[in-house]
Amino acid sequence: MSPFCERLSEQLCVVATIDPQAGGSAAHTSDAFSMSLHRRALFILSTGAGSAGNTVAIQEGTINWSAGTATILSAAATAVAAANSQFLFEVSGEAMSAGRTELRAIVTSVGADLISMVVLADVGRFSPESDRDLASVVSIQAAN
Repeated sequence: MSPFCERLSEQLCVVATIDPQAGGSAAHTSDAFSMSLHRRALFILSTGAGSAGNTVAIQEGTINWSAGTATILSAAATAVAAANSQFLFEVSGEAMSAGRTELRAIVTSVGADLISMVVLADVGRFSPESDRDLASVVSIQAAN
């Protein structure tokens, strides 16, 4: 079990999304967010009918992305080979290169597919990260 899954009872923030949409043979980029506020991030991709063959790249970069980007999880290693499925990609802050603090996902779709992504990050390191929560969730429910 990953360290992220062991801490699901702690506070999580929605830090990035790709809204549900028809892919249409294009690249879809999530919001970029700063890992300087978090220890770990979990990218959750959902695919619908026709989604076999998509690829995912998790990229790291600088605040303004002007220094270029580096792929921290390569598209070749994260080919989405099945439709109507969920895929989880976990990144720890320690895995990122020196000087890179930002993360984002790029899902490259092929044909008439359906995709959506939510990115969760764990509790903040130094300050209240809830000010940067991008959640547009209609309903959140919990049983304690």
